[in-house]
Amino acid sequence: MGHISRLSAIAKVLEKAGYRVVVALKDLSRAYGFFAGTDVTLMQAPVWLPKITLQRPIACLPDSMLLLGYLEPDPLECLLLAWRALVEAVRPELVLCDYSPTALLALRGYDVARIVVGTGFAEPVPGAPVADWRPIPVADGLVARQERRVLDVINQVLRRRGEQELTCLADLFQVDLTLISNLRELDIYSHRSVGRYCLGTAPANGAQLEFAAGDLPRIVAYLKPGHPAFAQLLAGLAQAPANVIAVCPMAPPGSLEQWRSPRFQFTREVVNLPTLLAQADLFVGHGNGGSVRESLVAGTPILVLPIQLEQLLTGQKLHALGAGRLLEGELEAKVVTETIVQILHDLDVYRSAIQRLLSTYTEPFITVPEAVLEFCAERWPDQ
Repeated sequence: MGHISRLSAIAKVLEKAGYRVVVALKDLSRAYGFFAGTDVTLMQAPVWLPKITLQRPIACLPDSMLLLGYLEPDPLECLLLAWRALVEAVRPELVLCDYSPTALLALRGYDVARIVVGTGFAEPVPGAPVADWRPIPVADGLVARQERRVLDVINQVLRRRGEQELTCLADLFQVDLTLISNLRELDIYSHRSVGRYCLGTAPANGAQLEFAAGDLPRIVAYLKPGHPAFAQLLAGLAQAPANVIAVCPMAPPGSLEQWRSPRFQFTREVVNLPTLLAQADLFVGHGNGGSVRESLVAGTPILVLPIQLEQLLTGQKLHALGAGRLLEGELEAKVVTETIVQILHDLDVYRSAIQRLLSTYTEPFITVPEAVLEFCAERWPDQ
């Protein structure tokens, strides 16, 4: 939903400026609320359906690509041709890619402007090796081997089509503009010299909620039932000495009601998260790039409860920067409550660390949609 939300914000700004916008999504089932009321054309993006797993945890972007069609040249060529059929049908002047390496591969040879957007996690630096995603990197040559393996499959496809081969996997991401909706300090490619960091928050849709009255600290929690300790997280929040708003869009019916109290409210609806974060003393979430950025810009510390690898790495960086805390794995409610109490006790310390981070960026912060619109205005000034 974070990817769809980001693309939706960009599409709406472009549409308002008079551009025709087509959005191709992997999962259209979640798109309606984000694009209802617009004239955006929605299309199904080519997707890889076979379920392939590794016998070890994913360690890098090439691992992820191997699971999504890059294992053999034949299926990869089919995906490439499907993307090119979509490009031929739309005839775009600009293609904006959010975690879409195969779209970027298909666009090679087309005279089309390209923008990459993301949090930095899956946007490697052209000409450089891809990053080791492992929480504790190991100098075992694994990432380099996997990079060579994927590059070989790509080049087999390009050779059979008589097209120029790649010398470096990250060269797929050689585009006109790279927009990172994250802080530089949280970018896994912190040495990135080309690209723009966009810390601004686009206007958000969703319900407007209000905290309960009183002098207790205010906590916003955005939680998914996929966390292995989902019930314990809710119990820990309910026991914390704070006014809590828990946002759980995917929670099963009946799974939240037992925690309701005068100082604990919840919703399964999409909410205007930036507005809530501006009023909060603490944000509790899984480490999603968008909500982390919004929380930091609001000056609000973060308790990260990761579900997947990118979130874990974000939590580690936040912890090291003093802007938040990280709790991993199966947790007891008591541990969650105690950690929240500790953070609330040291709020001034966390807020000072966040202020130091933000002081290195020039305000007003630009949003990704604004940066895209600026690019279009410069590229096509007469349109």
